[in-house]
Amino acid sequence: MAKRRVTIHELRRILRRYGVEEDSSRGKGSHTLFFKQFDDGEFTDPILTNGKNVNPAYVKCARRRFRLTPEDGVSDDEL
Repeated sequence: MAKRRVTIHELRRILRRYGVEEDSSRGKGSHTLFFKQFDDGEFTDPILTNGKNVNPAYVKCARRRFRLTPEDGVSDDEL
């Protein structure tokens, strides 16, 4: 897992590159909902969007849910 911090704007850009979409109307309060459709269903992940940097725990969870791990072919340098 990469140790660098990412801003919410960077995270949005990176996730969009991998086909993850954002539905800010489905978030609750300071969160927004990201989602991606797979053959076996739709996976969603609410991510805290207030503040400058995204908590690394949210990034780690999003990587697992959206299959963006090194095991899936996405290097730690990319996200």
